[in-house]
Amino acid sequence: MAGSYVNFYIANKAVIVPQFGCVQADTKALTVLRNIFGPERIVLGVPSKEVLIGGGNIHCITQQLPAKNSG
Repeated sequence: MAGSYVNFYIANKAVIVPQFGCVQADTKALTVLRNIFGPERIVLGVPSKEVLIGGGNIHCITQQLPAKNSG
């Protein structure tokens, strides 16, 4: 499994960052992104190990869903 902090999600006033349970690496990722985005956005870490096991990550699970076929 390739757990990547690059798979974060940018929302209107927040950045949602995957966290994998490695305190040192998780903290560094949050610090780097907070420095990049500054005070305009809240940078929030979210436990993501289970999502990663399922084959994706934060950005992947926020993508569009197809509309229900009405025909």
